[in-house]
Amino acid sequence: MRLLRESLPAERLSTDAAIALLAVHGSISLNDAIQMALRGVRSKAEDHRAALVDLERVCDQHKIKEIQGVEHLKWLLGKKTDIAYLEKRFAHSDAALDHAEKFYWWAYNHFGEVLRVQVYA
Repeated sequence: MRLLRESLPAERLSTDAAIALLAVHGSISLNDAIQMALRGVRSKAEDHRAALVDLERVCDQHKIKEIQGVEHLKWLLGKKTDIAYLEKRFAHSDAALDHAEKFYWWAYNHFGEVLRVQVYA
C-alpha cells in the first residue's frame, strides 16, 4: 500500500480513499486469516467490529498481553464507513496506512507461526 501511495502523483486526492480502503480491507483479511488459523472460523457478522471481540478472545487464549494491534484494527474498522461511503474526501489516508502497517507488524510478530511467515526485526 505504501508503495502504491508513493508511486502516485502529488495531486492524488481522488485515490486517498481507495488506498485507505485497501488498508482497511487488508487488515480485515489478515484478521480473518488469524481467526481461521486459530479457531477454524472467521467472523461472518455484517458489522466487522464484531471481529474485534474474536481477536481479543484469541489474544486472551494465547496469553498475548500486548494487544495494541487490536486498537489499530479498531481504529481502521471505525473509519471504514467514512472511507467507503462518504462523498467528501477522506482526509486520513496516511493515518489509515500507519494503523494498517502497525496492525500487520503486531499480527505477524504475535501470530507469525500460524500465518506461516518468518518475521525479521
